[in-house]
Amino acid sequence: MSKNTESEIPLTLKLVFEEIEDIEVLKQSEEFLELIHKGAVAAIKQAVRKNKSDCVLFVIENLNLKIKIDKSQYKKLLDTCIKYYEKLEDYATCQRLVRIKERI
Repeated sequence: MSKNTESEIPLTLKLVFEEIEDIEVLKQSEEFLELIHKGAVAAIKQAVRKNKSDCVLFVIENLNLKIKIDKSQYKKLLDTCIKYYEKLEDYATCQRLVRIKERI
């Protein structure tokens, strides 16, 4: 897996794998999970700030695929991210995510 610069929104990924099992390993990788959660939060934060009706979370360039959600799904995804950061005991991030939810 390779990625673009962290400041680019949406996060652009290139997924390279030889066997389907490689995807399973990637899904369990802490580095990948952190990257996905940070990318999702950054994209939603920007979409809320710009009052967008939808949000492209990720682009998987080598598969020509965009992962996009509707504004009605922002809070649900933020709740998922809050649970992730609670498990990491990163309560400061949880507070920031709650503030983003309140602006939706």
